[in-house]
Amino acid sequence: MNTNIKVNTNVKVNYNFNGITEALEADLKSLVQKNIDWKVDTYLNKILTKEDSEILINVRITKNKQDKYEWSFEFNLDWDKFVYHNDTPFKNVDDLVNHAFEHLKEELSDKKNLRNRWIKKIVE
Repeated sequence: MNTNIKVNTNVKVNYNFNGITEALEADLKSLVQKNIDWKVDTYLNKILTKEDSEILINVRITKNKQDKYEWSFEFNLDWDKFVYHNDTPFKNVDDLVNHAFEHLKEELSDKKNLRNRWIKKIVE
């Protein structure tokens, strides 16, 4: 099931769930929102200070035949894209959401890495 949720006017989250119950979908959307509000809010707010900036988050979670979860998170942060996905399915679906946001937070907090990404984009 595909659904779009606007977190605020400049942050949009698209969801693509497959094999997930409606109750679990609601729980996952809530967990994504909590991660946005508490784990990466400082970084997202810095991005959103620029006029006309936008953030788009694409979330894809699929329950496979082994009752494990495959996922990908794509964070389009106005000026750059960060993509995280799993190579090995997760048993606990909450862990995968927290895992994706933790990776994003680590990359956004690494100023040297961000600077190198920006320089690379300028050169391209």
